[in-house]
Amino acid sequence: MDTKEKIERLRIKAELLLRENSECFVKDIDDTYYFCYILLVGEDKLYIQNFKGKRFEAGIIKEDLDWADVIRVNEYQEKVE
Repeated sequence: MDTKEKIERLRIKAELLLRENSECFVKDIDDTYYFCYILLVGEDKLYIQNFKGKRFEAGIIKEDLDWADVIRVNEYQEKVE
């Protein structure tokens, strides 16, 4: 699977999660984790709003991520201990 195909699959998944207004988990190539809501699925960028985690605690609420840097988009699930 080439990079463009991977990005398109991630974009489709993000659009589904946006429609469902789901809490999401996004990971990028730098191993940065985002616990967020998807605000907009753009052609080149994914627009998010963090709701928890280190970035949220640091005051970083809204961000835009380049699709080329995104390697994972999933529905967020609370970790069971």
